[in-house]
Amino acid sequence: MSPEQKNLAEQGAAALAGAPFDRSDAQDGGGASVLRGITRRYYAMWWGYAFAGGFLYGIYPLFLRSRGLDQFEINSVLACYFVVMFLTDVPTGAFADAMGRRRSFVLGCATRTAAFAVYFFAHRFAVFVVAECIDGIGTTLCNGAIDAWGVDALDAAGFAGIKDRLFSRISQLMNFGFMAAAIIGAYVADIDIAAPWLLGAAGFILAGAAAFPLMREDHRAGHGAAALIGGSAQITPGRLFAVVLARVAAGLRQGLRDRTVLMLSSASALTFAAWAPYWLEWPQIFNDRYGVGIWIVGWLYCLFTVARMLGAEAVARIGVSSRDRGARLSAIVAVASPLLFVGGAMAERPTIALVSLFVMNLAAGAMQPLTQSWFNERIDAADRATLLSFNSTFATMGGSLGLLAAGRVADVFGIPMAWKMGALILMMAAPCYWTVRHAGAMLEPAPAIS
Repeated sequence: MSPEQKNLAEQGAAALAGAPFDRSDAQDGGGASVLRGITRRYYAMWWGYAFAGGFLYGIYPLFLRSRGLDQFEINSVLACYFVVMFLTDVPTGAFADAMGRRRSFVLGCATRTAAFAVYFFAHRFAVFVVAECIDGIGTTLCNGAIDAWGVDALDAAGFAGIKDRLFSRISQLMNFGFMAAAIIGAYVADIDIAAPWLLGAAGFILAGAAAFPLMREDHRAGHGAAALIGGSAQITPGRLFAVVLARVAAGLRQGLRDRTVLMLSSASALTFAAWAPYWLEWPQIFNDRYGVGIWIVGWLYCLFTVARMLGAEAVARIGVSSRDRGARLSAIVAVASPLLFVGGAMAERPTIALVSLFVMNLAAGAMQPLTQSWFNERIDAADRATLLSFNSTFATMGGSLGLLAAGRVADVFGIPMAWKMGALILMMAAPCYWTVRHAGAMLEPAPAIS
């Protein structure tokens, strides 16, 4: 986030400080001001969290390779992270629903800080796996907490309409955070390839601290853990565990019963299976082909990120109707898949591959706000974090299977062949969007709040 956006977020937080949230404010002359304040705090939290994690973007697979891991082992480390997320994402989402999104986020930031410290000292495959498992738990504690808090706060304040433009702006701010951190991390990695882990740990400490003033939960009064357990102020671990289990079961039942939620989650699984290996492999391809230093990976990451931002901006400006989302997403996937295939086929000619992957990232950027907004509008506020985690569970399981398969293919046949396989997997997501194309929420786009 730029300094100007940070100042706006701080002003929004200050505007809400000192008094409990009152929904009636959204219905008087101060309603627009309340919505702007919540939106700016929402933006600030996402940018800070993105910046903290961005120092490793691009250099992560190069770091693992420098410590002696082959491609299958590199992919396996990240697959372990996805498996941990698969096992813990829904329970931690339920924890966020029950105990509060801010508590979940702060605990997640602390856990990720510890994981990054372990990574800094790791030299063996087993230690990398341990670090990834810790980081997976931390990620799931954060996963969905910011969106669940922000969307519920906006809804309680009277926000009306679909949120494509809101999520497009969030995607752009996150990408600014990722780019700034990635460039810093890449140049630092040219000096010491392990040092970006320390930068990331410091970033998560700051993000967790920022949650205390920014993630206000006044709109959840009466919906905390005590209320969920029956109004008792005495909260025991056993009673909390029972509440979390009940929420997990309800979330899984609702997710499997709702055809649209299930199809959107299945599409997430397929897209992650296709793209997760690519995320680990493109830095190695271009670092090896160009051979000018690790710093180039940071700038190429920015190039791909700008492409995703342009795709998200196109969605914000065009304002895709809710009834057209399924068809648009199907068409975008149909374009992105052959572009990934071309990237693999032209890997020996890196500039051509670079152009193809740039356009593919345009498509990926357009997909994110469409899918994010569509999914959020299909679920109730009380179970939002749980069902966001249900969707993430599908995505991470798909990603872990894709990583293992692509890692073996890359070691035997090379990274370009793994990209061609990923392109075929990605194409399979198009029918998932197409089958539920008539299930869009029948709301008109709301004006963007800046």
